[in-house]
Amino acid sequence: MERVNRRDQIVQTAAVLFTQQSYAATSVRQIAEAVGCTEAALYYHFKEGKRALLQAVIEGNTPDFVTILDNCRQAASLSELIRMYSRGLLEFWQKHGERVQWMMAEFPNLNDGEKALFNSKKLKFHTELSKLVKPFVQKNDEAESIAWIVMMATFGYQQTFMHLELDKVADFSIAQFSEKLANYLSCC
Repeated sequence: MERVNRRDQIVQTAAVLFTQQSYAATSVRQIAEAVGCTEAALYYHFKEGKRALLQAVIEGNTPDFVTILDNCRQAASLSELIRMYSRGLLEFWQKHGERVQWMMAEFPNLNDGEKALFNSKKLKFHTELSKLVKPFVQKNDEAESIAWIVMMATFGYQQTFMHLELDKVADFSIAQFSEKLANYLSCC
């Protein structure tokens, strides 16, 4: 019989409740009840309380954006890289979109250390994407700029068309979007 790690169970339960209700609307009591433990047991694992639990949720539940790039490493051109990246982002969003949306909603309420933790993951992603772009351009700063443009443009597409459901009223698929983006950036 596998023994469940109580601390991990608390973190996973808090992640679900924070995503469903928000950090501010979730109480320590609600988390303890959902886990099936006392508040004292929760504080045993998180002596600093709910804020320490939030940090554990951020550390353990922020999706690893770098996985989007796994299938992009074989790209033979910048335009192919952008198309592959867009497809990977769509798959990533379908799997982790709810957690990303929660992080975006909570971000203004995070302290500087928590924001830094989240941003370090995004900067790592940017660095890895820049490395993939570099073989198709002449300068490092150009690769870095293109990586930022691709990240922000595709993320904006996801927010506008998927989260705000513009895809239900406008006919502009992610494939069309990535094709246009790839063509525009390949001409630069």
